[in-house]
Amino acid sequence: MNSNEQARRRFLRNLGITLGAGGASALLPQLKLMSSALAAEKGTVAGYRALVCVYLAGGNDSWNMLLPYDTALHGVYATARGGIYNATTNPGGLAIDRAALTSQFQITDSASGAQYAVNPGNVNYPTGMSDLATIYRANKLAFIANIGTLVRPITKAEYNSTPSSRPPQLYSHNDQENLWHLARTSTAATGWGGLLADRVRLDNVNQSLSPCISLAGANRFEVGENTFPYQMSSSGLTGLANIYNSASSSGGTYGSQRAGALDLLLADTSNPSLLTQEYARTFKRGRDLYDLVNSSLTAGDGSGNVTTVFPANNSLADQLKMVARMIKISRESSGQIQHKRQIYYVRFGGFDLHDGLMATNTGGHGALLNRVSQALSAFWTALGEIGAQNEVTTFSMSEFARTLSSNGNGSDHAWGGVQFVMGGMVNGGRLYGTFPDQALNNAISFSRGQTIPSTSVDQMAATLARWMGVTASNDLAAIFPNLINFPTSNLGFMA
Repeated sequence: MNSNEQARRRFLRNLGITLGAGGASALLPQLKLMSSALAAEKGTVAGYRALVCVYLAGGNDSWNMLLPYDTALHGVYATARGGIYNATTNPGGLAIDRAALTSQFQITDSASGAQYAVNPGNVNYPTGMSDLATIYRANKLAFIANIGTLVRPITKAEYNSTPSSRPPQLYSHNDQENLWHLARTSTAATGWGGLLADRVRLDNVNQSLSPCISLAGANRFEVGENTFPYQMSSSGLTGLANIYNSASSSGGTYGSQRAGALDLLLADTSNPSLLTQEYARTFKRGRDLYDLVNSSLTAGDGSGNVTTVFPANNSLADQLKMVARMIKISRESSGQIQHKRQIYYVRFGGFDLHDGLMATNTGGHGALLNRVSQALSAFWTALGEIGAQNEVTTFSMSEFARTLSSNGNGSDHAWGGVQFVMGGMVNGGRLYGTFPDQALNNAISFSRGQTIPSTSVDQMAATLARWMGVTASNDLAAIFPNLINFPTSNLGFMA
């Protein structure tokens, strides 16, 4: 019996349990899952696999995250950015001095031999992105250059002549973030992470816990037709106050009595209101999931912890540490969760730097990227600790890059930019896509250096979906309806 057939039989068994325990409201989403289980023709990949989306909120100025080290190309970059930044002589410049790009920040595209560098930080954050550069040189991290939201490949002439060929609401934070989460340019209630989870979740033993887990609240990215993100914080889960969350939990004074009264209320089926009944079922599922996840995270033997030291005062690091702990307990073959596929969402903000882009304080771009680099490096180490580096792929998203030209103290909303992908199965040590000509107002950019993307979100996302096991053309087309407009659905950055 192949693994697809095993998954379908397991699904039907769980469906019978669901029908025995609940009503019609529990049946409808399960019927959608059944259609996926019976019709799926996806590729199957053994073992555990997870995606971790790192969303850089506000529009990361990624042309100062990855910049050319080649002398001539750095000169073009510096001119477009208004010259080398100097707090005294050129405070409006946004270019980083090539002399600051010492060997610890330099990287080479192994495919072309072209030389680049990552952000070197500043006087207060002198390590810059050196940690990520080290992972890149170990061939476990790749950059995707000039990627953005697209309906289809578009030229500058087509942009000007045919507005319908542009993605809707360019340069708008909310709209562009939404398009990154959807990986499509039409209105939709579902995100590509959630739709992907719909197709890969059937191999997860414990179906009560969503395969999509958010450490950053509600998000469209993880919403599928049958999948909704389970939300938690970087500090874990919060139980009910002064009450037993469940029989195996502890509570305050009169906790057990209060829990007993609550159980009686939730078990009362005499109320004819469907809303009341569904609320009771949802509340009970929440309590059960709390007990399931919290008991694993806080196990007395320490099995829910990692020993890797994460940087302090770094909210992204706090989120990624919890992701590492969740991955550890979720992939344990003898544990209560036993998931084979998961998708995580974390978020780190502060990148809407119309002002203070080159500031050396905690809000400057150098400080933000330094925290990103240190958090991801610790996460990479933690994945090594739990033996999951080859099973987890971490990638970035951000609504857009920024204008190459300066507004006097920062940069404004633009379009195509740079994203990264990190993991043991990443074909790293190179750039994918096309690093653009950075001269202002050229064939692929506008007057302020707003670059027209050469690679689409759809292509990056579809490459990650393939690695997760979704390879059937009909499934890819359903998740990414614009994918057919692009020359390839596989950028090649995954082994």
